[in-house]
Amino acid sequence: MRRLLSQGPGRLFYGWWIVIIGCIQDAVKGGTFNTGFTLYFLPVLTELNLSRAATSLPFSLARVEAALEGPLVGYLIDRFDVRVMLVVGTTLAGLGFLMLSVVHSYVAFVLVFMGPLTMGFQAGFNQATMATVNHWFRRQRGLAMSIVQTGQAIGGVVIFPLVALAVLNLGWRVAAFLSGFVVLALLPLVLLIRHSPESMGLLPDGDPVDGPPPISGAARVTHRSGDEADFSAGQALRMPAFWGLAAFHGLRNIPYSGVSVHLVPLLVWKGLDQPTAAFFVGLTALFTVVTRPLMGWLGDWRSKPRIGAAGVLLGALGLLVLMYSDGSLAHMVLFAALFACGEGINSVTWALVGDFFGRRSFATIRGWIAMLQSIASVPGAVFTGWIYDQTQSYTFALIPFAVSYTIAGLIMWRLPPPRRGARLAVSPRTAPGGEAA
Repeated sequence: MRRLLSQGPGRLFYGWWIVIIGCIQDAVKGGTFNTGFTLYFLPVLTELNLSRAATSLPFSLARVEAALEGPLVGYLIDRFDVRVMLVVGTTLAGLGFLMLSVVHSYVAFVLVFMGPLTMGFQAGFNQATMATVNHWFRRQRGLAMSIVQTGQAIGGVVIFPLVALAVLNLGWRVAAFLSGFVVLALLPLVLLIRHSPESMGLLPDGDPVDGPPPISGAARVTHRSGDEADFSAGQALRMPAFWGLAAFHGLRNIPYSGVSVHLVPLLVWKGLDQPTAAFFVGLTALFTVVTRPLMGWLGDWRSKPRIGAAGVLLGALGLLVLMYSDGSLAHMVLFAALFACGEGINSVTWALVGDFFGRRSFATIRGWIAMLQSIASVPGAVFTGWIYDQTQSYTFALIPFAVSYTIAGLIMWRLPPPRRGARLAVSPRTAPGGEAA
């Protein structure tokens, strides 16, 4: 019956429903947490009488926490029902926002931010949904993952302005309290997610169960559909392709972690007032809504490594535009568009992990890459704040960030695929975790 719901004439493949749910999740996370927290920076700094480096510290410590949790969370997602992780993570994140609204000391702020808030978003949002999408799609993996992660940009366009209104007019505590209820409202949706198509009697991409699936575009280059390489985490860790991807994501995330936390202060440094700066944060998110699915589609039909490299090189150019800008409207729009390209390729390069290593251990492998990525990006926000505290300028933070983007682009451009000779013998009719199709 569940197969008929997804495969009947005119029925939408159930994998796309999972993509839609994942996109909604990412929108809430992006609007309230990833992008939204830049709005808390100056009010928290002022209320608690902190330096910019001290205000940045919880964000960097959260990167350490994410690094330590990454492989474990990935392992649990690969081994157990993904809905357990989704429910636990969503509940923790929602409660974390509610608790944050009542803290009155710096220590309490750090503990809540690093505890239930970061832990919840790490366990129950992007990591779990990306692993699930990787199970449900092969040929359209890049597009599907891009649509999920476009949710973060949609959150920046739709939810971020509401958070901004709450922070600027009601205070950051009320904004945190309301954000907690919005996150908890996601619980009914996450219960609709299923781990793999085989668990519903389906095949990836909605391919016919009783016939060979079509092969098109980049699928011909990366694998034969139904005969996808499936490496264990241990095998992946011994391959240059894994370490190249880890280096790329680490170097790409250093500028993002430093700039995203300080984005409103950076734009204020360029002469914008805080409401106008918040508008340009939303504009950056709007550009990402366009660039992310476009790059995901291009990655599926062309070369994911080349698309990924081009994106971060454009991001580096955006940082240079910001650094030399006089704060004019044209410069700020150009920066927003170019910086969105550097973030827009994130889904393409995560899809490449699935193309290279398969479905069975995707979450664990992604967790190891995320751990190394998080370790690399730990100093980003504190370094940016420290540079401003010392020089009253962000210039000497933006220069190394542009260099980091450039090196990441060169690594991705030359990234070698894994050797197919080491592929595990896995039946194309067997689902990840041993589920029979």
